[in-house]
Amino acid sequence: MDKLTIISGCLFLAADIFAIASVVNPDWINTGEEEGALTMGLVRQCQTIHGRDRICSPPSLSPEWLATLFFIILGIISLSITCALLVMSHWHQETAKYARWIAFTG
Repeated sequence: MDKLTIISGCLFLAADIFAIASVVNPDWINTGEEEGALTMGLVRQCQTIHGRDRICSPPSLSPEWLATLFFIILGIISLSITCALLVMSHWHQETAKYARWIAFTG
């Protein structure tokens, strides 16, 4: 395995971790007010009212946001498969070709 493959594998892994963290994190939109804080994300929205405990619930997404969530999850799956194939290319050289195509098209 050459240095370029190792570096690209590390970068794909970092992108995969950041993409998963961004979907799970409800802080896409954050009001950050003292009296009542509201944070919104694709899979959770949370609300804090006057210092009470934080209440989180799943949002009702419009079709456009559902499509956005679908394509983000599809990208996460593509990144995960690419990382797995790059690790497998250490033992099976032919899998590096498939990893490059999945990374390029995904």
